[in-house]
Amino acid sequence: MHDEAGELSSLVNQCDKEPIHLLGRIQNHGFMIIVDKAGVVTHFSENLDRFADVPSSQLLGYTLWELVDRELVHAIRGAQSQAMILGKATYLHSVSIPHTEDKFDLCIHQSAEHLIIEFEKLDNSGKYEGVITALMAQMSMFSELEDLYQGLVESVRTATGHDRVMLYQFLSDGSGEVIAESMSNDMTPFLGLRYPASDIPRQARQLYKKNLIRTISDVNGETHRIIGTSNSDDVAVDLSLSRLRAVSEVHIQYLKNMQVGASMSISLIVEGELWGLIACHHNTEKAIPARLVSQLELFAEMFSLELSRRLVNERIRVSEKANATFTRVLSNLSLGKSLNNAIVEQLSLLKTLIDIDGIGCIFSSEYTKSGAAFSARKIKRLTAILAELPDEEIHQFDNLADIDGELADENVAGVLALKISSQPMDYIFLFRNSVVQQVSWAGNPAKRVEFKEGKEMLTPRASFDKWVETNESTSTPWTTLDIERAKSIRLGVMELTIRHLHEKELLQREAKKRLELLIGELNHRVRNILNLVSAIIGQTSQNKKDIDEFVVSLSSRISALALGHDQLTHASYNSVKFKELLNNELKAYMIKESSFKIEGPDIRILPYAVTPIVLVFHEMITNAAKYGALSATSNDGRVAITWELDERGCTIKWEEHGGPPLHGLGEEGFGMTVIKSVIPHELKGKASLSAKVSGLNAEFLIPSKFIEMGAHELEKREGSNDKTPQTALSKKAEKILTSAFIVEDNLLISLDLKKHLKKLGIDKIDIFGDISSARAALAKVKPSMMFLDVHLGNENTFQLGIEIQKLSIPFLFITGYGAAIELPDELSGVDILTKPVDTTLLKRSIEAFGFKV
Repeated sequence: MHDEAGELSSLVNQCDKEPIHLLGRIQNHGFMIIVDKAGVVTHFSENLDRFADVPSSQLLGYTLWELVDRELVHAIRGAQSQAMILGKATYLHSVSIPHTEDKFDLCIHQSAEHLIIEFEKLDNSGKYEGVITALMAQMSMFSELEDLYQGLVESVRTATGHDRVMLYQFLSDGSGEVIAESMSNDMTPFLGLRYPASDIPRQARQLYKKNLIRTISDVNGETHRIIGTSNSDDVAVDLSLSRLRAVSEVHIQYLKNMQVGASMSISLIVEGELWGLIACHHNTEKAIPARLVSQLELFAEMFSLELSRRLVNERIRVSEKANATFTRVLSNLSLGKSLNNAIVEQLSLLKTLIDIDGIGCIFSSEYTKSGAAFSARKIKRLTAILAELPDEEIHQFDNLADIDGELADENVAGVLALKISSQPMDYIFLFRNSVVQQVSWAGNPAKRVEFKEGKEMLTPRASFDKWVETNESTSTPWTTLDIERAKSIRLGVMELTIRHLHEKELLQREAKKRLELLIGELNHRVRNILNLVSAIIGQTSQNKKDIDEFVVSLSSRISALALGHDQLTHASYNSVKFKELLNNELKAYMIKESSFKIEGPDIRILPYAVTPIVLVFHEMITNAAKYGALSATSNDGRVAITWELDERGCTIKWEEHGGPPLHGLGEEGFGMTVIKSVIPHELKGKASLSAKVSGLNAEFLIPSKFIEMGAHELEKREGSNDKTPQTALSKKAEKILTSAFIVEDNLLISLDLKKHLKKLGIDKIDIFGDISSARAALAKVKPSMMFLDVHLGNENTFQLGIEIQKLSIPFLFITGYGAAIELPDELSGVDILTKPVDTTLLKRSIEAFGFKV
């Protein structure tokens, strides 16, 4: 028996690994052509001749773009761009192709290096444009979830015409249950039946997430091979997103056993996971038109969002109802006595919050319980098992006897184990009694193993009649809401035990760090201020003979010093004139204006850089007053501060003359650390100092991104003629791509292009879907560059291109026709990019205009 179970498990694992996306065959209601990056046909389905009279000798190895008309090439390439952006197939409807009178719907998607184009004969028998509106209107009529589910299956059955439509919800163990059903009167109901997880292998579930609609038009129909060139036969093409992809033989037999002739599944994705399927069955063959499929795919996305919203609201409603109870539980917990006792005494209240039959707590090896709960011996065994499991906040079990035979108990079958700490092993256990659980399956869920062609094969069950399984050692399964409430209980207990202690300890550490920093900074500032006051007194006393004059002069300079400190601590969040910034810092030291030389272009400093620069120059002037050219020992000391612009930014030079001779920078204290480190660290600029006999010299580089030209500087530059040399900084500014216009009627493609341009550093990008709106915008503002799709509906952008050229605005054409498109003579030199746009090529094309991106 054990060997049979092992063999079965092995075969199920093999089924999970079956490469159903690489079967290399398609269904019979359409044909497929596959091309490479250059458009060369590398594969086609062997049934192509049933739809079009095209010999394979005229197809394989030839460029598809040369075999169909230019308009179709443009349309396919546009659809390819959308498919690559969205990561899913896109559709073209009512398309004419050579060698046949029929029209086709095309399904297009990218698969690695291949472009896959699927053709299905156009079905004109129905109108499908209003399907989404009609279905969503129906959904809005239902306020309760059960009504919503039933309305969903009835509406989808009406829209598609299937004999049976079921809503199949996945459960936590991977199995699924039919929770709503609509069917014709002559069919056996499946409502309420459960299907084992193995019915839908793991890789099939992944495909359901990638491809929201899966159709099987004829369970009994033949399938057709995909034929490739000799050098591509060994390359398996991934058909994950294919509409026509053939089906695993096991699944075909499964459907035959259910007496299904055709099927369709619609995936419902909630919070990124496969929540369920809308499963559609038909007794005979049934092909769903591509127009309807595209509508249903969009409906699946919209309904998934609506379902997500409804489920979240339901959780919120239930949680809010429980919050009041939970608040009472926490308020009743007192830290004045044993925490174990305080928690287990709340069992009656906790029962109203979460469906449990008992509770147990173990803190610091002390175990306390209430209600239906494990003994201390079994708790010891349970905690030993938990210690071996991966580290998680909550472990859930609904059949403890299956975990370990020693945990079998007549009162307890399931538990939620809430970890409070690992050292020691502190837990809260929420227990549930066993229930006689009956599960109704659609047939015996056990897979059967048969020998076929000398191999063991996993076969689907042949009967789907109701089959009831009874389990007496299992508790009611824990729900998502149970887990959420258990998390709240866990967090509440943890908060009570550690929050105050943790916060107190954290605040003490932070306060200690801040105090140490504050004391160090305060000591440094006080020493500086005292030295500065001393220097000011010394400098002032040399020129003032009258005591009153001395007091007035000294008071004004002390006030100026205070103003400088005030500016340091209250820097504005607007850009600041650099010269004013310097003057405010230097006022206190300008005893003789002849002692200072301050020269440079009119520039402003952006807010982020103000404080670092103030800090540095405060230390520089303080150092000069204490030890350098402005110290009390200097009578004719001078300081020159000059700056200039280049392509890197603003270089500021500080030169001292006439102070005490310097033979080195001396011991590096707090102030010197600020001078050397702040600008390189905060602004990614540069700082260098050198001690000369004549005095201290320093040079600082402020990167250009922190510099703005002042009004005077801009006027000077704008007023200069073309022959006047300009600084490298202004040349660089002319070559920065700051804005762009995109003229493209496909919103998805234009948004994707905008995303690529944003990554290249372009901040202001405007999108226009027609020529008139683009012209209106051009009348108001000229962008740095423009990107034009050649064809916008029934008009082209050639004339607009000529107008842009006259405005001297660089631009590119982007088109699905590629470089083969014929441009007017006036535009013969304009570069053309082919859809889908390659990012690297886009960057190079922009850089060719001299822009730096």
